[in-house]
Amino acid sequence: MPRYYIDLRRHFGTTEDPSGIVLPNIAAAHAEALKTARRLVDGWAGVPPKYCDEIIIEVMNEQLRPVLIIPVSDLAAYATKSDPSVDYDL
Repeated sequence: MPRYYIDLRRHFGTTEDPSGIVLPNIAAAHAEALKTARRLVDGWAGVPPKYCDEIIIEVMNEQLRPVLIIPVSDLAAYATKSDPSVDYDL
């Protein structure tokens, strides 16, 4: 199974995932990225919206090339989806 790295890019810099996570496919990597983003957003309640709007979650493949980019500002759109294979209610 492939390894994916979930990086956080924001106004203050980049936090790279040094170890990655082994997942079966890109759909599972997408679901994991959404979980990561939700946990982060929940912890940033006091952060000014301007900074939250600039935050993205970037999923890299084993060759360290981006395969998914998820702006944190798009999380509300994912919350309305109904894909049973993805847990949108973290």
